[in-house]
Amino acid sequence: MIARRLALRRRFILPLLLAAMLLPACRSGVDHEPGSLPAVNLTHILALLDSLEIAAQKVAFVHIYAEFPSYAPVPAPGEGISAVDDVGRLLEVLEVEVLTNGRTDLLPAVYRLTDFILAMQRDDGLWYNFIHANGAINTSHKNSVADFGWWAARGLRGLAAAYMIFRESDPPFAARLLDRFRRADAQLQVSLTSYPALVETPYGERAGWLPYQAPDMSAEFILPLIKMQRHSELDYRRQIAQLAAGIMTYQLRDSASAADGMFYSWQNSWHNWGNLQARALLEAFEVSGDSTLLAAVERWAGGFLTWQVERGFIWGLAVSTTGELEVEEFPQIAYGLGSIYKGIRKLAAITGDSTHAELARQVLGWFSGANRGGRAMYDPATGRCYDGINGPGEVNLNSGAESTIEALQALQYAHLMRNTPERQPDDPDR
Repeated sequence: MIARRLALRRRFILPLLLAAMLLPACRSGVDHEPGSLPAVNLTHILALLDSLEIAAQKVAFVHIYAEFPSYAPVPAPGEGISAVDDVGRLLEVLEVEVLTNGRTDLLPAVYRLTDFILAMQRDDGLWYNFIHANGAINTSHKNSVADFGWWAARGLRGLAAAYMIFRESDPPFAARLLDRFRRADAQLQVSLTSYPALVETPYGERAGWLPYQAPDMSAEFILPLIKMQRHSELDYRRQIAQLAAGIMTYQLRDSASAADGMFYSWQNSWHNWGNLQARALLEAFEVSGDSTLLAAVERWAGGFLTWQVERGFIWGLAVSTTGELEVEEFPQIAYGLGSIYKGIRKLAAITGDSTHAELARQVLGWFSGANRGGRAMYDPATGRCYDGINGPGEVNLNSGAESTIEALQALQYAHLMRNTPERQPDDPDR
């Protein structure tokens, strides 16, 4: 079995991917019936896959941008043609398709995409982000220099997803991935050295130990650590607890504010460009049993998220030292709404609260047209998700990797959670 899978890895992936694109749209969990969840369709994201050589090794990658009306890939000026940011998250999509939906036809792509991730990590555990069309790693762009920040978190998410896929079917390869994941330990420890020191700010005391003092980035790190804690020999309980504790210091607690319960993204602001803090804290709660994490997310849902849903969602806001909110309405993007959805849907599953479940339904509805663009953002017939809503009735019809991946992840999560029995906080099987 292992030899057969290794042989698959060595084959050129594109012919197999073209065949996979001709298959019916993949339906996670239950059949797609009128009024139910849209199908998870990989056609568009597979069309954005390509291959090149990095240091004489063939790898697969996903193009960053695809523009209306042809949706052919276009380069990102100054950056490159692909990024760890996208490939890491795409591997999570494929993890669900392979392990839950039996899409073994995708394994050649998974191997090659994993090789891309491996090629972008340095021996010291730092990561590069962008790759040029000639196979050269972009080591100079500000969003690609060797770092242990956003693209490191996405790289670890990709490694964890690949480990889950191969831990039983290809143990030697999984062991290699485990070793690569360990390389992050030293870098993570550098970030957490200051624990438990607090820093005084105009907004109160905050954790001085989070990576780059960024609670949104810290949430991204929690997710792969949780996965490896649950499914590998690695023990990250301490790191998970410390990151979660740090995020908790970045919650707005002001019952008089419309944004009460909001988890800041950075300093005094929140933005729609990703906000996985709620989901990360709930995952940490399930590992640690720390009920204060659950209570914090419930406050987020009852305050800030309820306000967001009522006003049709926003791009971002800043909070002054006196509590005034400066709101920025647009743009709205799939990354932001998908992140919110996974948090509130997880909360609904844990608590069994129908109010949380209704909030989750309304957030997910953004993808199907319940939004200020007045248009379905995800098309189940093609698998495309549009890149955003720029204003009332104004939809950006481009469909790049990030928006499509985030939509697919949200829908996969919806299908998976629909078919997962609700788990109460004291459930011994959680």
